[in-house]
Amino acid sequence: MSNYSSVQYFLEDYPRTLFPLATTQILIQNHANEIFKYIYEKILNKSEKDYSFLPQLHCYASKTGFHLRRTVKLDPVAELFIYDLVYKNRKTFRPDFGEDRKSFGYRFEDGKPIPQTKSYAAFKSSIARAKKRYRFSAKFDIGSYFNSIYQHDLVSWFGEGGRSLKDAEYLGQFLREINAGRSVDCLPQGLHPCKVIGAEFLKFIDNSIRIRSQLMLRFMDDYYLFDNDESIMNSDFLKIQRMLGEKNLFLNSAKTKIGQVDEINIEKKVDAIKAELLQVRRHIIEVSGIDFEFEEEEEEYESLSDEQIDYLLHLLKDPDINEEDAELVLILLRDYGSDVLERMRSFLERFPSLSKTVYTYCRYLDDKTELSNLVKYFLKTSKNTTENQLFWLAKITEDYLMNSHNYAEIIYMLYNHSNATSLTKAKILEIPEHRFGLPELRSEYLRAGTSDWLSWSAAVGCRKEIKIHRNYILEYFSKASPMNKLISDCISNLDNTL
Repeated sequence: MSNYSSVQYFLEDYPRTLFPLATTQILIQNHANEIFKYIYEKILNKSEKDYSFLPQLHCYASKTGFHLRRTVKLDPVAELFIYDLVYKNRKTFRPDFGEDRKSFGYRFEDGKPIPQTKSYAAFKSSIARAKKRYRFSAKFDIGSYFNSIYQHDLVSWFGEGGRSLKDAEYLGQFLREINAGRSVDCLPQGLHPCKVIGAEFLKFIDNSIRIRSQLMLRFMDDYYLFDNDESIMNSDFLKIQRMLGEKNLFLNSAKTKIGQVDEINIEKKVDAIKAELLQVRRHIIEVSGIDFEFEEEEEEYESLSDEQIDYLLHLLKDPDINEEDAELVLILLRDYGSDVLERMRSFLERFPSLSKTVYTYCRYLDDKTELSNLVKYFLKTSKNTTENQLFWLAKITEDYLMNSHNYAEIIYMLYNHSNATSLTKAKILEIPEHRFGLPELRSEYLRAGTSDWLSWSAAVGCRKEIKIHRNYILEYFSKASPMNKLISDCISNLDNTL
């Protein structure tokens, strides 16, 4: 365990994040010591008045049914800081004290993050057992939880529980500066350390002596109360709302279900085969995203029966397939690439939140030519392409379509798309491609004297160029800001075969 570090913590979580730009990975993997020095000797040093965390780029991840969630894309310095802060305080995020008040997920065990699949499986098992023991239940969650937390509440809480006041001050500075002084909607989403903070912050509900229900279960901000006395459970439900309200947090009424366990149907009833497949799915993906556990996936996939595979093929052929079933197909039906490819355009058009799942599935497709035709057609015809879709289509293009006859045109369409953002353009600029005018495009950003994701990604994108030419232009880029200097120093010292 002693070899595990905050850098490794970041690198393991990186593929699971909402927008995993290679720029951040390359810088932290190759230049972490210098970034740490910059953080602790400059930004967090009160005598260095000219340094601070930068305000961060806002972006929008896709949720089910064309819903969006607003968050920020942290720059490499800010991102490494939050991983380091949470990792060095990992022992302060403790397990529950009793069996009647249990929270699941987003902690550490033996110095490493607990696998989210393991935690979520335990959460679901506990719910199933509780449904057999108690007559009444309340299921509820907090509406727009991460977007509603106040910075001052987080910082005050972080200064408790065995964490140092200095680290609480550091967190306060981080949250304040990345959000340009705005007190709400300050906690980034999609990063494991921020999930740890968000999950632990709600312990004030778990540990309250005012809650009298016989059992309370929680995964992040998803709550379940159980009791055999309906009045006690309802009383707790009201108390919890008042306690949350003191911190400007409120429940999502559309998702609240209260009553007798056998009447409110806490879990949607599904047929037996689908229930089995959902269980397999749970062991393959991370609950927070769509990230395959490869060794586990191999073992679980081989265990699918002919009946289960036929069931998935039937779902695939349904013209009215819903988003949940489409995800199930993409995760489990990997040996039927040609069948899935026929429906993939429909999945992209109807289910933007499955873009990352589509990206992951593409490794199993043999026909990359047809995949490139599909991506090109989608970019040409889709009228509601999201930032999230453009990002993951760029990842598909970089990782799977580089030898496609459509590659150059797709790169052009992605970069010049009417819905392209700084983030999706940065994804294109960081691709170390020497053709199609990309070196000249990167050069424009490197010479512009700017310090933002476009120029940073352009610098990383030239990492494979001839060293003398690359370092010459990076020298000018480095003069624009301390962040540019950090990035320039890192890329200038890389072997151009990286």
